[in-house]
Amino acid sequence: MVISILLSRKLLVGEDEFVASPISLNSTVTSVSAPKRKGPLRLPTLFMRALAWASALTILPACWAATLAFARTAPGVFLLSDGAKGWLLAPEAWAMAGGAAFYLLWHRVRPPEFLYTFAHEMTHLLFALVFFKRVSRLVVARDNGEVAISGTNFFITLAPYFFPLLAAAALGAGMVAEWGLGDGRVRLVTSFFTGLGLAFHLTMTLRTLGTSQPDIQRGGRFFSWSVIYLIGTLLTGASALAAVGGAGALRSLYGNLLREGWAAYLWSGDRLLAWVRLGVAWASKL
Repeated sequence: MVISILLSRKLLVGEDEFVASPISLNSTVTSVSAPKRKGPLRLPTLFMRALAWASALTILPACWAATLAFARTAPGVFLLSDGAKGWLLAPEAWAMAGGAAFYLLWHRVRPPEFLYTFAHEMTHLLFALVFFKRVSRLVVARDNGEVAISGTNFFITLAPYFFPLLAAAALGAGMVAEWGLGDGRVRLVTSFFTGLGLAFHLTMTLRTLGTSQPDIQRGGRFFSWSVIYLIGTLLTGASALAAVGGAGALRSLYGNLLREGWAAYLWSGDRLLAWVRLGVAWASKL
């Protein structure tokens, strides 16, 4: 099964075409490179690699802070509050766990490769539109696909790996339905499908990252994985918390994220300053 959409006959004059993610769920990948841009030469590869490593190192404290913020927020949202009827988890959390279990069973029987490829390429496309890029071609098959756009950046390139598209769609639709119907029971359905979407995203993304992906190679593995982990933790965690606990859970996550982020960067700054002092002291003895 193949979907091929030609969105325009040609790109704007003077713009290069980038093929974002010739994704493959198999181990063989055909890499499609962008045409060379006329004009000044790019910065040396060594400098760009050093910049990517420095950026990744700068992101690492935020990754730690995001992990701790979610870990501190989740128990109060997912676990059953004191005096409430039920067992261990809140009803919405059980619904989310049921959705995740349903997807894992589905994946065990037959992984939805075409659905993932479609979601992957659509995420590239949506983020390209957010950054005002022109989309010229979308091709989706069961185990590979690509989208051609007029330009790219690391958000567009890495978006399918950190943005759970189907879970976000389920969450958004559920929130609108709950607001429109005024029935709190809708949240159980929302939690189920959000859990299904998150399990789909995490399972298929990890499976895809096990193969060689041009998206990851373009920015370097260390930088790409740091960005994916940071934004992915925030978005998947926020989706799960919002589905179960609503806006109140997001406020708690935001407060914990600010506190943990401040503490993580203070600690990192202290360690960096200590290493600089140590280096200066060592150099002065030479």
